[in-house]
Amino acid sequence: MRPRTLPASIAPVIVGAAAAYGVLTRDDGWGLRCLSTDDAVWVDAETGNGPCATTWTAIDGALPRFFGMMLLCMGVALFLQIAVNFANDYSDGVRGTDGHRGANESRTGKPQRLTASGLVPPKRVLAVAGISAALACLCGLGVAIASRQYWLIGLGALCLIAGWFYTGGRHPYGYAGFGELFVFLFFGLVATLGTEFAICQSFDGFGIPNVTAFDFTGIGESSSVSVAWLLQGEYGIDGVGMLASICVGLHAVMVLMVNNLRDIDDDVVHGKRTLAVRLGWRGAWIALVACCVADWIAAIPLMLVEWAPYASWLWIAAGGIMQTQIIRAVLKRDFGRALGLSGMQCLVFAVIVVIGTVSFGTEVQSAALPLA
Repeated sequence: MRPRTLPASIAPVIVGAAAAYGVLTRDDGWGLRCLSTDDAVWVDAETGNGPCATTWTAIDGALPRFFGMMLLCMGVALFLQIAVNFANDYSDGVRGTDGHRGANESRTGKPQRLTASGLVPPKRVLAVAGISAALACLCGLGVAIASRQYWLIGLGALCLIAGWFYTGGRHPYGYAGFGELFVFLFFGLVATLGTEFAICQSFDGFGIPNVTAFDFTGIGESSSVSVAWLLQGEYGIDGVGMLASICVGLHAVMVLMVNNLRDIDDDVVHGKRTLAVRLGWRGAWIALVACCVADWIAAIPLMLVEWAPYASWLWIAAGGIMQTQIIRAVLKRDFGRALGLSGMQCLVFAVIVVIGTVSFGTEVQSAALPLA
């Protein structure tokens, strides 16, 4: 299962859920805005009071729905990564790429693999990968049904295909140096923005009679920050989510880069031309440093958002310390520590985003007008 890498799949869902919380809450204090023109669903023009101007958390069953959708999205991401990890073990094992991974980690300094060690028959490893993928599909089906966005099933199928051909098939892209690109796309943009979108869309028409859709952007000049973004949350995706997804994707790339730097010598022998192999040790180390710098740069614009200055400064401090330790650990060839820190920084970033979003959302809702 490779537990040290699993935070890379949990973190984007947490960040995406936090971004969805921000879109639902908005900075105008009311959050959800009705698009329904039904006279039975009203808002008082003078006070702004009424069912269409309520905070989303006041809707009966809203919080269980929010966390239920988050857990379904987390199930998709987590089971899918576990499936990919087992599929990777199987594919590398039958190819002979993991021939040096048969012995215990205490002897080789590298994690022992199931297929290469012969401890488990290859077909059983593949079967576990299939079971994990099936569980991811079940969670994904739940997400599509609850959000009524059935095209997400196609996106899930694309994720499965990308997971298998990372090391599977005749021409795996992981052997050609494209692993980091796909990790950034699927563990960063797709997982984070997909979670944000699915959660927000699941609230369309939920809990308010005669309402079929919500306007997530607010009304008039109610949102003082969203005008700065190309995407203002109209479909449940906003600029905060986009920037945060870039950071999350870079963190996942760092995990893979540390892993590939650890295996660079063996990969050269077995003809596995990862990005680290193509760049060489020095080039790959510089690329790792560049990812750290890019992460800091992506976090800076978040300071422009009302809730984010505290979270951004906290991340720049905590992330800077952790990433410095990762780089030092790689230079010392202490890859176990480097991998552990890489996985931990994913969760630290997610927790900081949650703290910033929820604390600001609480302030906003406490200042909101009561319902008429």
